[in-house]
Amino acid sequence: MFLFFKVLFSGLALWWCLNQVDFPHLSVVFQELSIFSCVYALLIMCLCVYLNGLRLFYIAEKIQLKTSFKFLHRLTWSGAFFNQLLPSGIGGDAYRIYALAKQSGTLSSAAAIMWDRIIAIVCMGFVCIPMLPFIYLPASLKTIIILIYSFLVMGVIALILLIRFPILQNYKLTKNFSKALAYGKKFALKPLDKLAIASFSSIFVNFLAFYFLVHALKIPLNFWESSAMYTVSLLVTLIPLSISGWGLRESFFTTYLLAYGFPPEKGLSLGILLGLLMLIIGIIGAVFYLFSKNQKNSLGTTAQNR
Repeated sequence: MFLFFKVLFSGLALWWCLNQVDFPHLSVVFQELSIFSCVYALLIMCLCVYLNGLRLFYIAEKIQLKTSFKFLHRLTWSGAFFNQLLPSGIGGDAYRIYALAKQSGTLSSAAAIMWDRIIAIVCMGFVCIPMLPFIYLPASLKTIIILIYSFLVMGVIALILLIRFPILQNYKLTKNFSKALAYGKKFALKPLDKLAIASFSSIFVNFLAFYFLVHALKIPLNFWESSAMYTVSLLVTLIPLSISGWGLRESFFTTYLLAYGFPPEKGLSLGILLGLLMLIIGIIGAVFYLFSKNQKNSLGTTAQNR
């Protein structure tokens, strides 16, 4: 039933976007698209997946998981595939926990993936929040973005307090969540180390890939303006209302760029373009997933023959 609702929501959101655009103008936007910029964006997104795998490896090191970078790199690509396959923008996280738990236990695996997601979001906030006073934001967006980043800051403060005062351990339903949060103490010991370098590098590379897409569509936003928009879009698409963010992402970009005074065709085409590149990343991830699965099967067959 919930899956049906998500399909319906994605369909209705896309239908709303399509009703905002002029199709001849949309055709012109795609005809003027810079293919080279799109290819650069795709290559940079591949680099970002590599850096995400590196970040997860450093997290695994800190919480003493017995695993390898090679496995976690494949796992990150496979997670990108499941993000597209499962009906949610965080479906890949569920698969990564499942696969990693086979090696390292459920609680520590869930903690590693949870902190991987938290660190990525927090790093985005740390990069974008200081730049907000120096970028142009329409009045209609400024309040919303300040509110979103305020909630992000409050979330970080709440995490710190929950780690410092583990009151959730007293309740049966939240005991394991509190234990997973407690792993955060290991990251606080050396905050400016190779984990921080990998995390911030991943964020800047992600922003750069998105900026190439903005540039490909000839949308006149600078690097920091596009980065602020991208950060908010990621937080929006985490809401489990659509299939892999489809519909929700396009509606957000259409509305956001309309506030800047740009035609709705720009927002819709940006959402579609980003969705297609993420789909390509997911297809590459499927290759990694199938390769790792076949490798396990061949190892199992060899062991049986012995």
